[in-house]
Amino acid sequence: MKNFEFQDKQFQISDPIESYFECITTCDIRDGRCISRCVEILKQNDN
Repeated sequence: MKNFEFQDKQFQISDPIESYFECITTCDIRDGRCISRCVEILKQNDN
C-alpha cells in the first residue's frame, strides 16, 4: 500500500488508535517520514 492510499482509508476507520496501527503497518520500518506522518495523524485525531 502506498503512503497516499492510507489517507483514503483513514475515513473508513473511526478509532484513532486503530488508524495509527493501520498506518504504521503500511510503512517501511526505515521510512521515518511515513512513521512521522502516522504519528501526526494520531495527534490530529486526538484533538
